[in-house]
Amino acid sequence: MESVAAAASRHIFVESFIRYSERAADGGWIEKNGSYSFGMEDHAMHVRNARMAETSFDTHGFALVKHPVDIDFADMADVEKRYYPQVSRIVKEMTGASEVFPFLGILRGGEDAKGGGPALSAHVDFNEPALREWAARLMPDRADEFAGKRLVNINVWRGTIPVENMPLAVCDARSVEKGDFLRVALGEPQGGFAEGMPAGLNMAYSSKHEWYYYPDMQPHEALVFRLFDTGNPDWKMSGHTAFIDPTSDPASPKRQSFEVRTIAVLGE
Repeated sequence: MESVAAAASRHIFVESFIRYSERAADGGWIEKNGSYSFGMEDHAMHVRNARMAETSFDTHGFALVKHPVDIDFADMADVEKRYYPQVSRIVKEMTGASEVFPFLGILRGGEDAKGGGPALSAHVDFNEPALREWAARLMPDRADEFAGKRLVNINVWRGTIPVENMPLAVCDARSVEKGDFLRVALGEPQGGFAEGMPAGLNMAYSSKHEWYYYPDMQPHEALVFRLFDTGNPDWKMSGHTAFIDPTSDPASPKRQSFEVRTIAVLGE
């Protein structure tokens, strides 16, 4: 018998909402997933079925790739030894990067809400100062070299079991403006937020945003999406968030996923 999620994969879109940050959030901070110094806003949204649309990584900022694995995602040693190199190859092939550095892999969700569970908040992981800080932290001997390089933050996300609820939505990078992104510190900054401070970027609502998702994602599929690009002054990047899929079976297993952030080094 066909699952509800599989049947939904034939829909052009689902009607749901995207949870945004209020515009006053700029300069605010996050304590943990779901705990913020600012308010959130739910905005009704058609979330389009990317399986039935013509999209590409270069234009929209995201793509689905087939990538079967036999990784134990609960074992970070196994992840770092065997999965990180695979992620690096995927990102290199998609971007032409000379080097790729995976970091901050996290197992999220499941019945015990690992990692705080799905993040119901439209956001981008890092701004430029945070991205360059991470590059220097990952390769301290090359910090000066990376300070002048074009760096692109790319996320590789997958369900470790079939994704039957709370799927990940990604925003068409062409539909965002620089002013849609709000600087948010991880933890309350001493002395308040300052210009040039490492931060994440939460999204404020715009009626121009176009959101997509891949219904019924399977463990052999990975969603790759482009976040901050130090070579893109217009900040054309793909925000992302979990969202409530109204076609999901309430009795389906709670979504469990694994994501890896990467820094792709482009140019000479």
